[in-house]
Amino acid sequence: MSSKIIIVFVVLATGLTLHIEEAHGENILISPIYGEGSHFLAASAIGESLVKRGHEVTFLISNAYAHRAKDPKYAKFSFEIFNHSLPVETVHEMMNSIGHVAFEGASDQFNTMLKLMMEMTGENCKIIITDRVLMRRLEAMDAMIMDISWPCGVYIRAALQKGRETPKDLKMIANSPTTLWSGFVMAAGSPFDYAYMPETMTGFTNRMNFFQRLSNLVQSTLIKASITSTMLSSFQKMEKEVGLQNTVDPFYGFTDFDLYLSNIHFASDFPVPMVPNLIAVGGLTTKPAAHLEKELEEFVQSSGEHGVIVFTLGTYLASITTIRPEIVTMFAEAFRRLPQKVIWQLKELPDWELPSNVKAMPWLPQNDLLGHPKTRAFMYQGGNNGFQEACYHGVPIVVIPLQGDQYDVAARIEARGLGKKIEKLELNAEIIYETLTEVIKNPSYKKVADQVSAIYKDQPMSAPDRAAFWIEHVIKFGGAYMRSPANDLTFIQYHLLDVYAFLTAVIVIFLAVVYYTLKFCLTRCCRMIGLGSSRKSKTE
Repeated sequence: MSSKIIIVFVVLATGLTLHIEEAHGENILISPIYGEGSHFLAASAIGESLVKRGHEVTFLISNAYAHRAKDPKYAKFSFEIFNHSLPVETVHEMMNSIGHVAFEGASDQFNTMLKLMMEMTGENCKIIITDRVLMRRLEAMDAMIMDISWPCGVYIRAALQKGRETPKDLKMIANSPTTLWSGFVMAAGSPFDYAYMPETMTGFTNRMNFFQRLSNLVQSTLIKASITSTMLSSFQKMEKEVGLQNTVDPFYGFTDFDLYLSNIHFASDFPVPMVPNLIAVGGLTTKPAAHLEKELEEFVQSSGEHGVIVFTLGTYLASITTIRPEIVTMFAEAFRRLPQKVIWQLKELPDWELPSNVKAMPWLPQNDLLGHPKTRAFMYQGGNNGFQEACYHGVPIVVIPLQGDQYDVAARIEARGLGKKIEKLELNAEIIYETLTEVIKNPSYKKVADQVSAIYKDQPMSAPDRAAFWIEHVIKFGGAYMRSPANDLTFIQYHLLDVYAFLTAVIVIFLAVVYYTLKFCLTRCCRMIGLGSSRKSKTE
């Protein structure tokens, strides 16, 4: 009896040992810009899946968003916090300035976003790289997941490898939580065809007429030029100060990464060709809905058969009461006429009473509300995470695109038949009321939403698990074997311009030979005919 127990113990111990060896965790650093907004939420979903797989995940964030490290929800992560180049209050004011121009023209928004990029990129990267204590801790990292919106990761890698006889094998993963951008796609070596692949921030679909295709190409060129010049001006000074000049390009420095993650889903995004190391992980923040808190659940249940509408304009517009009070009045007038109840993300209440069917909350459990059976519609500004959460739960959408890639999301919503768009410059209470009524009462939107939801859920693994699997894979095997040779080709080689030039030359030479041969033959024939005619006339 005792011998059997010993054998069982040995077998269990051996299995446990093997399990521990297989579950050996890696140290993974995630850089989600500065730690706020939708970019952090998408990155944290990947981080959670990596932690479940036994890895140590560390987030690199700014002290302006240090509250993340104290949030019990993120206790599973470690945090490295750097001191922002600007006072915390100034950082928040600058980010809130996005809300001030949200309802302005596109040019004002683009200039504001470029200014933010210039003032909050290179200097902060310098702070990280010159922090020797922090950089020494980062040497322990096995992989780094870098948000492409802030390319400091390429400099961190260069700094860690500088002066080493044997370069550190730091696996690099680029993460794009937005709609597809041509610069990101081509960095992975994947083709970007302007004939049917709309550039980010254009608001085009994959069915473009001649002028849209022309605009698509021109806007893509201008966007790349603006981003490149902004990044270069921001990073060039930093490069010299930290001794990294001529070592990396902030725009093209991530063409040799091991893996590229794109937060797109082909059930709701447009289909595109992708090379093996470019992985679609759309739906990072989607998951089954959790139970609502008692007070909120009671409000939702009180809506009866009419149900509820979930309304948000995003993190930076939650304070719209003080930024644009007339906008709050406009929405309230529209909501007052609706039979549905409305749950509205609003940090500050106006000095007048909201309609009785409206519940304002400073923060929304968005995914859980969208997954509630009484939710009839989702009205929001067009963020990628919210779009995918609505798709996952099969909720029709009313989108009011305000800036950036939100115009692209709006184009996808209308092209797929998932909802309707309201132009921000045409907003009024009547249009808001009519659009919501149309989306809720017309069964076609709900039918499409349910079909897309079924596709989202019919997957072998969740989006975060898919991302985690491929991250583990490149840590084990590297990504070189999946890398497309496209980035090793010159512009002329990639577009086969030399081949076309050669074929054109061959055709021209061939046609020239044919032309001159025919000309020679015709000339000889004419001469022979002329000579024969003259001889005949002399004979006569």
